[in-house]
Amino acid sequence: MKKIICLLVIALFLCSTCYAATGADYLNGVGNKLWRGVVNTFTGWIEFPAQIYKGYERGFNGNENNKIGGAFVGIFTGIGHTAGRTLSGLGDVAGFWAADPANNDGVGIPLDAEYAWEEGTVYNMFDPNFGEGALNPMGNKLGRGIGDSLGGFLEFPGQIVKGIKLGAPDLGIVKGLWYWYSRQVDGAFDIAGFFLPNPKDTKALPFDEKWPWSALGDSMKKETK
Repeated sequence: MKKIICLLVIALFLCSTCYAATGADYLNGVGNKLWRGVVNTFTGWIEFPAQIYKGYERGFNGNENNKIGGAFVGIFTGIGHTAGRTLSGLGDVAGFWAADPANNDGVGIPLDAEYAWEEGTVYNMFDPNFGEGALNPMGNKLGRGIGDSLGGFLEFPGQIVKGIKLGAPDLGIVKGLWYWYSRQVDGAFDIAGFFLPNPKDTKALPFDEKWPWSALGDSMKKETK
């Protein structure tokens, strides 16, 4: 598995210098993702005391006269943020070489800040209600994870077809394998932590399409026209 990943990274870098994504873009994304992963993995525990402190400072539900209630809620927020930040950090480290979804908009409960020691912005899971503020984002994250895990293999034929049409079958093969493995890694961590907070943004180069079957589906539609 490690040898396959290394070969994919090398092949992707070589191909990317000649095609759409530059080698510099890829290396920059890999570096940023790995750095954030390492930091979050080893500092996730800071979220526990930080969230208790933040809860005390802000008060219960924004009521500064009820700081004890805010600190109590912060205990549970701290547990969730600690687990979410640590798991997302492990995912970034394990898949630093992998492509990412374009963004996490509406997918998962966002962490307060990029790093555990930052103040950040509080996310209210009850705004406008628990369904829209919490259940929908968690459901979107679980759905994305299942889609990537079960359908990731479709990236291989889809990217090959795209590569052939662009006159770059070699890039299609490399991207197909890279996207396939990337979908498996991303999907596994989305499923494992669908109920936990995650970073607001992604760091690596994004997939070309939102879903793993989109490239193949779009190509088939064009063929039938």
